[in-house]
Amino acid sequence: MKLKEESKNKQVLTTSYVLTNDSPITFVLYDEDEDWQLFGDDEVVEDEDAYMVSVEEILEMEPALRKLPDMQPGQAVVREKGSTRWYFVEEE
Repeated sequence: MKLKEESKNKQVLTTSYVLTNDSPITFVLYDEDEDWQLFGDDEVVEDEDAYMVSVEEILEMEPALRKLPDMQPGQAVVREKGSTRWYFVEEE
């Protein structure tokens, strides 16, 4: 599944740092429940740091997400700040 192919109203998990501090998203997990989790490099320490937004909102905010590869449940990808190239995280 590609994030850009999801329903525009589907909710995704991100952080206050991404939403309010312009922290770029550098880690994306398409979890086993087929939900999306999108994080920057900032450490999330409080539950209050987590926010739900729509696919449409997150794609508008972070255009590099349109270049996410086709992902299967349980897969994660990373990128360096400023890059639009995503790399799969190797399973341990």
